[in-house]
Amino acid sequence: MNKNEIKKAFDEIEPDESAKERMYANILKKAAEQKEISAVKPAEAVPQKRRGVPAWQRWSSLAACVAAAVVIGLILPRIIKQPAVDDPPLLAVSPFEDVSGSEDFEKLGFCIYAPEGAENLYYCIYDGEIARIDFTLNGNEYTYEAAKLSGNFSRADGEAIGSASLNAEYNAVLDKLSPESWRAHWEKDGISFYLTNFDGASEEAISEAARLLMQ
Repeated sequence: MNKNEIKKAFDEIEPDESAKERMYANILKKAAEQKEISAVKPAEAVPQKRRGVPAWQRWSSLAACVAAAVVIGLILPRIIKQPAVDDPPLLAVSPFEDVSGSEDFEKLGFCIYAPEGAENLYYCIYDGEIARIDFTLNGNEYTYEAAKLSGNFSRADGEAIGSASLNAEYNAVLDKLSPESWRAHWEKDGISFYLTNFDGASEEAISEAARLLMQ
């Protein structure tokens, strides 16, 4: 085949003008479609649904929190530090001041003495003003008190159910408070004296004890 024949064959293969226009239009259409596809954003990833926490796991966590709160409530008061210095407790002061004998009553401005033959002697100053001697005489227990005070400051309170005079000079009176309780009282030189008994001494016994003390 010579050159003329080849050229003629190529010319016969080349499409006509209308075919070229259709081909060109198809190419432009394809290019436009490709451009639109590339311009579209990739679809956002759909989040996966979160799996729920099992019920037993939730209750276990709640129980652990409650237990921790209880433990903290029990331990916290123990670990809180106390103040370095606490106020010392107030101690009750006894109104009784034990003394060794009658000479210790001198600071009150007077002295009293137990009667002759008395036993089981106990001496004290009560409330800073009252001299007191407890003693036993002829098997009965007595309390002898004296002070520069007015009114009844003796161990025996209450109204008398009967009274008898013991000594007019000292205005001494014996009060019967009950079948087993007695209170004798008198005054001398501005000092008031009381003799009391609570163990059922006879009237004669306490009267004699009072006379011994008034001598």
